[in-house]
Amino acid sequence: MTRTRGDILPAIVFACSILFLGCENSDQTTALNSERELSEADSIHAMIMSNPQDPKVYAARAELKLKNGDTTGAIEDWDLALRADSNYAPAWEMQAEVLYQLRQFEPCLDKLENCLERFPDDVACLMRRAEFAIHLNQYEDAFEWLNGALRVDDQLHEAYWMKGRIYEATGALEKAQSSYQTAIEVNPGFFEGFITLGIFLASQQNPLAEEYYRSAMELRPNAVEPHYNLAIFLQDSGRYQEALKLYQKILKMDSQNATASYNQGLIHLVLLHVYDCAAFCFGEAIDRLPYYHQAFYNRGLALESMGQTQGALDDYTEALRLKPDYTAAAKAKERALRALN
Repeated sequence: MTRTRGDILPAIVFACSILFLGCENSDQTTALNSERELSEADSIHAMIMSNPQDPKVYAARAELKLKNGDTTGAIEDWDLALRADSNYAPAWEMQAEVLYQLRQFEPCLDKLENCLERFPDDVACLMRRAEFAIHLNQYEDAFEWLNGALRVDDQLHEAYWMKGRIYEATGALEKAQSSYQTAIEVNPGFFEGFITLGIFLASQQNPLAEEYYRSAMELRPNAVEPHYNLAIFLQDSGRYQEALKLYQKILKMDSQNATASYNQGLIHLVLLHVYDCAAFCFGEAIDRLPYYHQAFYNRGLALESMGQTQGALDDYTEALRLKPDYTAAAKAKERALRALN
């Protein structure tokens, strides 16, 4: 049926009404959320007034403050929870976690020591304490804390993963691989575990690395990291065309990824000797990251290889402007100047 102008006008008015109603509902939702949080805060405050010796009420207020971005207030409330009951384990755990995220490592370590003194089997504190030990290369201590956590719960995939890190750092590569594999067997959804195992195997030029990267890609199809790692692996394995396609896919996922363009340029320049494509890809990298001095230098090499010496000289000069101590660019610039004179 043909619609007249009279039919269309009410439809437009109705659509506008829906639009403004949506805005009103959005404002109402924000107001309701604020009222709900205010009501929750009032409720918690009332519980604190009626039962000031209960650590859980202070912990509840700490969680609310943390949700609203008040980390200092949250830590203070967990302190109040511990004053009410110094054996309230969640307060020790959460304080240590927040302090760790804030990179306040000394007070975090102090909280962890207090936690483990009172609760030697607290898994959260054992795991975080082990992580500290790994960062400090205190591997025997780290193993002790990790094994303590695994005695409580033998399904802690992160504990096996951390053991793998220690074994890899100390050169026990077979044990490292076994620990990494145990981590993903315990938790088949452990994305970081698949990435780590892929990187570990790739470092040994083991073709199984590809399998683990692809498993990570299945877990998170829109994550750039496994795609990029696989592209590097394919590139290092001489599978240049597959790597180029994967870099192109990465650029569709992340249009500002300068490194993907740069690596495409390197394949064309160094491995395939297709200099016009190399120059184009390095130019794409520069468009995405104007301070990419390596891209200017390598584009200069591509232009020089095509006989475009002046363009190459310009790129070498720009690379040196961005990085004055860039020795390779300085030598290339001298070569270009000699060719022009």
